[in-house]
Amino acid sequence: MSNSTPNSKLKTQNWGLIGHAWAVARLQKSLTHGRARHAYLFCGPASVGKTTLALALAQTLNCEQDNLAARPCGECRACRKIAARSHPDVFVVEAESVGGTLKIEQVRDLMHMLALRPYEGRYRIGILRRFHEANPQAADALLKTLEEPPPYVVLMLTTENLNALPATILSRCQPMHLRPVAAAEIEAALIERWNASSERAALLAQLSGGRPGWAVNALTDENALAFRNVALDDLETLLRQGRVGRFQRAETLAKDKDTLLQTLALWQGFWRDALLIAAHSHVPPVNRDRRATLNRLASDYGAEAAETALRATRAALDDLDRNVNARLAVEVMLLDYPGLKRDG
Repeated sequence: MSNSTPNSKLKTQNWGLIGHAWAVARLQKSLTHGRARHAYLFCGPASVGKTTLALALAQTLNCEQDNLAARPCGECRACRKIAARSHPDVFVVEAESVGGTLKIEQVRDLMHMLALRPYEGRYRIGILRRFHEANPQAADALLKTLEEPPPYVVLMLTTENLNALPATILSRCQPMHLRPVAAAEIEAALIERWNASSERAALLAQLSGGRPGWAVNALTDENALAFRNVALDDLETLLRQGRVGRFQRAETLAKDKDTLLQTLALWQGFWRDALLIAAHSHVPPVNRDRRATLNRLASDYGAEAAETALRATRAALDDLDRNVNARLAVEVMLLDYPGLKRDG
């Protein structure tokens, strides 16, 4: 159950968010008291709302409304430009693709732009997405601005993996941990704001695993749901294979890091469900359409095997964030996966 009040729900909608009312309230309180931080770090699962929150904060800082409580208005020129990512004082920097590398040249270019005075807004704002993908040189290049920021500069970093960030970066940012959003809240937003049918909204909210961005994307792009189905079918097939078959699949998966990361994120949710069922938890599984397979795994192998597989998947994701050889990371992971017992 969500603990959002109608007022907090309205405010998160003004910020373009589904959920995270506590984060909006905390940011608004600090801004009301004139305590805008020079650097924020939004961390949480992929598609949970980190970039949406960063852009909404950028809108709030540069909104043309005089009344702080009315920001972001979403209607002024500044708010519209930031939403379209065309504001001359707001810069979004990221690796070329998910699983890629944020390079030192990109950070240096951003630092050069942030050193200039604001052109239209109150602040020059740099949003660095998936900063766990920054190479060490890029992280070092950011440090000087973090240590001695101009008064008109605000930096916002997003990450899915705090462990992949240097301690020097972590210590200079205000962290905000965005947790998965309640399925009921996602379901209601899909119906109210995207006119989804109640049946489809309920399904996507459950399958999203608390990630509003995934649910919205799946609602508007059928390929997202199709990708999930293929990925979980692939996992079920792998569980029936021996070492040779698993290693062959590892070689194929390792060829596309972006697809691999998305696949492992789905597998991580699958093993979480298997662990919950094996441990007789009352928490409903995210992948409810895979209940038969999950029940079978839980019955055949128990909670220990499910937890081992879950830890192995998380470790593989961490290794990929550290640019460990992808094929090796997947092979090691698959060796820790149990196998489905064959029928009959």
